[in-house]
Formats: sequence, structure tokens, C-alpha cells
Amino acid sequence: MRISTKHLLTSLSALLIAAPTHADPLTQPAAAKHGTLSFQTTGNVTRVTINNGPINIIDPNLITDLLTYLVSIQPSTTTTTPKVVIFDSSNPDWFLGPLDTVLTHNPITQDKITATINYSYLAPLLQNITTTAFIAEINGRNIGGGHELALQMDMRFAGPNAHTGFFEDGLGLTVGGGGQLFLGQLINKGRALEYLLSAKAFDGPTGAALGLFNEYYPTGAALTSAVNTLAQRIGLFPQDALNDTKSALDNYLNPSPALLATDVTNFLALNDNPVSQALQTKFLALSDNETDGAFEKNLPEDITELYQ
Repeated sequence: MRISTKHLLTSLSALLIAAPTHADPLTQPAAAKHGTLSFQTTGNVTRVTINNGPINIIDPNLITDLLTYLVSIQPSTTTTTPKVVIFDSSNPDWFLGPLDTVLTHNPITQDKITATINYSYLAPLLQNITTTAFIAEINGRNIGGGHELALQMDMRFAGPNAHTGFFEDGLGLTVGGGGQLFLGQLINKGRALEYLLSAKAFDGPTGAALGLFNEYYPTGAALTSAVNTLAQRIGLFPQDALNDTKSALDNYLNPSPALLATDVTNFLALNDNPVSQALQTKFLALSDNETDGAFEKNLPEDITELYQ
């Protein structure tokens, strides 16, 4: 089943939200339906901790929990929008894993299509909730779709275990949820193509030097302390100012909803290709259905094993 660009553009545009007109105290978010997220609120800051199996894979459960949470903090749906949301992980080895390849591997069902489209809604929400600054605190592997989500947050800070990159081109696909557009914006076109086309990985110091990460910290404790200090400082200031500042930069720098929608439709078209489907079959076999084995742990570098 193909999803038209017009359909996606209409859906993504519907996620645009209004500026806040309130400053009510935050309440603790509702528990995540599938238990893949936990929440800790301090002042105007909410820390969201990801916990979804051995590699924090982006599967329908995590997609649903992320989408539900992001929708719930839109000013149009609540009077307690956080000024800052920090995403971290309970898994010391993984910040976020890839989008579950099972979702794109034939046979394609309606449930798989729904999950994939819901995943594509996450990027516009991260951008269009301009009342909240989203920070990724990365101290583990952050691969494929997980790397894409981190790129779409407002800031990224890396610890000593950060290891992040894309492998989608190795599957005959593209980074189709907007990630390649944000990567090009952050580190320039030439460097983005170098890392996308060759499936190279960034470590913390390299990513910080290129502008992918705001800063690299040599210990996990230093990383968390610095992120908390920054978030609490931002949380002191009026939310209207945060909203206008983020809105201005988003309007000037971010890819348009039309470009994001085109990215998704191009991904879906490539996914129909028998070559890509064959590569995905081999990928699932080598990764033991995307478990925490040696192949998965060494992505994106190991993607070349598909061609041996």
C-alpha cells in the first residue's frame, strides 16, 4: 500500500499547534500504556526514560507510547506543558535502537503501515511543540531510526558510550523519516552524504566536533549533571519566550512538512523494491531478528556483511 504525499502533508500539517497562554504547574505524566517510557518531573522539566527490551528497538509499542506522550503535552491538549523534556535510557548500552525492520519487511500489513506512519508523526511533533525544548541525553548506541529521532530533537549531548549512525542505505532504503534532512542541516551536505552513503558511525568526540552533538562529556555523571543544569536554567524563563525563540529558528531552518512527507513516500517506494526486501531478509537473519548480539551491537559498521 502506498501513502500519497498529499495524504501525509495533510496529516503532518494537522499536528501544528498554538502558542501557550498559561503557566500552570506541571503534573506527573500518565503512565505509558506499554511501559516503554517512565517519567520524572522536577519543576518545569520532565525526564523521559526509555526502556524497551534489549536494544530499545522502535517497535509499535514504543512508537505508541512516544506518540501518546508527545500529543499529551501539546498546549492544545493540556495546561501543563513542560518547558524542557530530556530523553534518556535505562539501558547503559542503548539509547535508541533502529526502527523495527519487521515493520518494513514483507508481507506489509495494515498494522505495519499504521505503525510506520505513526513513527513519521513523531518528527513534526518534536518540532511543532515549540513550547518545549527537547534534549537527547545519549550515552549508548543510537542507531538507524533512533539516531533519526535524536536528530529531530532540539539538542543532543553525548557521553563516553555514545555511538550513533545510519545503515539504511545499506538496506537499499533511505533515512525516510526526516533524519537525513536534519543531519544535512547540522553538519553540512558533504559530511552528511559521507556518513549516510557509507553507513559510518559517530562517536561522542567526533559528533561534537562536527556539530551533531552540542557537547561531549567523558563520564556519564558529567553528562547527566550538565544536562540537568541546562534544563533547569531554561525552565526558569518564561515559556512564551521559549515558544517564540524555538518557533523562529524552526521556521528558518527546519525542513517543511512537504519535504518531510516526501521523505516518507520515497522511503515507502524504495521499500517495495525486491532488492531492498531481500536485503532486509538477510538483515533479520544476521541480527537474529534484531536481538542484542554481536551484529546488532556493531551497527552501522556491520551492514557490509549483507554483501559478503
